[in-house]
Amino acid sequence: MAEDKKCSNTLIIKSLFVFFSMFIVLGLSSSVKAEVEMNIGLLRQPSTVTTAVPEYLRAADNYGEAGAMRAIGDANGTGKFLGQKYTLNSQTSDDINTLIATATSWYQHGTRFYLTDLNTAELTKLRQSLPDDAVLLNYGNADDALRESLCLPNTLHTGVSYAMRADAIGQWLRLRRLNTVFLVAGPNAADQASLAAVKATLKKFNHRVVDEKVWNFDTDLRRTASQELPLFTQAKNYDVVWVVDESNLFGQHLPFNTWLPRPVIGSHGMRSDGWHYAIEQWGAIQLQNRFKKDFERPMTAKDFAAWVAIRTLNEAVTTLNTAEVKDVQRFVLSDRFQLAAYKGRKLTYRTWNGQLRQPVPLFYSQALVATAPFEGFLHPRNELDTLGFDQAQSQCRLYPTF
Repeated sequence: MAEDKKCSNTLIIKSLFVFFSMFIVLGLSSSVKAEVEMNIGLLRQPSTVTTAVPEYLRAADNYGEAGAMRAIGDANGTGKFLGQKYTLNSQTSDDINTLIATATSWYQHGTRFYLTDLNTAELTKLRQSLPDDAVLLNYGNADDALRESLCLPNTLHTGVSYAMRADAIGQWLRLRRLNTVFLVAGPNAADQASLAAVKATLKKFNHRVVDEKVWNFDTDLRRTASQELPLFTQAKNYDVVWVVDESNLFGQHLPFNTWLPRPVIGSHGMRSDGWHYAIEQWGAIQLQNRFKKDFERPMTAKDFAAWVAIRTLNEAVTTLNTAEVKDVQRFVLSDRFQLAAYKGRKLTYRTWNGQLRQPVPLFYSQALVATAPFEGFLHPRNELDTLGFDQAQSQCRLYPTF
């Protein structure tokens, strides 16, 4: 009995010694200067909406930026134990010259990685204004031209493109044998860019357009939708109504108001995008809860794309233990890189155009419907490349460039 008691006391003393040793180490680690530091810049234009867009559909002021802030918190949470420190500086302006001046100043002070949410023309100006060894991570621009023909050097794309969104729905339509489409789109530039991707998808999957119309009215549909939209969508028999309304001017009124009682898909009804708050599988509920606790709203697709951009850099620095731009970029675009991002599989980048390969969820306001790509849509290398521009379809041959 005495010997057992002695052994027990010895174990307690050893446990206390280990506990206090860890406490001292952790305490010291918080005061020691990080061995690896990464400064990241975020440049964005403010969200623009028209007075016709209802308040509940307007983007939050920190739309996208909040995702980057959440990722910085995650990165520094583990980084303090690994001797790594991440800093995020943000600038929002509708003046590209102000953004370029800010980016140049950050570059002169050591920043080499920039998250961006800019239109195509201004993103191009920014890329041309920065030295070659600055890496841009586009999280907010879905323009297909950036992935297909306008091949900006040293630029990664973490958000899904218009083509990826359209292909995800196109595969679902083929799977469900819904082949005839009533197509309606808005008139602005974003609508037309998205519409071009939709038409390419319809052709790719051999879907037939029964009728196509452009919504160019300034009617307030909040009181008249049940009278206006049935007449507007009157046509021969169709399986679905595919709406393209990137500005939320009319698309939200189409479900349940079409001439034929058919599903509404596209930018409204059943949608496709890089992320949605209904995603809870693969541990995603943890990320959703952390984000909502921080910002008191759900995580959006743009928030997720910015979060992924920071996580990409964090994964590279954690693996390499360096923030050197050449080493980080080469690793991110190599076969060694795989990013866990709550989507059920590891994500990688397409080396020819810098687009992040990723599953694309299909959802409506209350639930996740499915996730593309679907079984049966095959690819010789990676079935994720059935979504968006494959290498043979893109003119881009970007990497490595330095």
